[in-house]
Amino acid sequence: MDYYFIIFAIMAVGAGIFTITAKDALPSALGLLTVFVALAALYLHLHAPLIAIFQISIYAGAILVLVVFVIMLLITPDEKLGTPQKNISYRTLGAILGAYLIVLLVIGIKGIEQLMVHRGLPDDFGHPSQIGTLFFKKYILHFEMASVLLLVALIAAIYLAKKKV
Repeated sequence: MDYYFIIFAIMAVGAGIFTITAKDALPSALGLLTVFVALAALYLHLHAPLIAIFQISIYAGAILVLVVFVIMLLITPDEKLGTPQKNISYRTLGAILGAYLIVLLVIGIKGIEQLMVHRGLPDDFGHPSQIGTLFFKKYILHFEMASVLLLVALIAAIYLAKKKV
């Protein structure tokens, strides 16, 4: 059995269920953060470090920060975030997530390379250098078209913003 996969798959599914069943928005966002971290761990297990980096930096970093900012902006100054939870399910979920954090620390101390089984993949499989090589050799036209499209969108945004100022 692959215990690494089972641990993080259960963590992702459990945190996902908590995310959609939480009554308050902020604990739901923290559940979403747990899902993102568990998915990044699963990507590492699948020998895809670049996708794991994207998962943490884009989703857990940028998207979740945006969600938390919106939650904070929607709360009026007179309104409190919520009463302290006396519900046993929140405490139980906190204990389970704390146990998962301990598992993550043990995995980090033991080393991810010892836990991952290499199944005959190339040495550069999933590394950023391979993605860069594909971009600039095989998919250069697609890369250039995307960069021109982003440049046009940037110029249009500056033009529209200048009109309003």
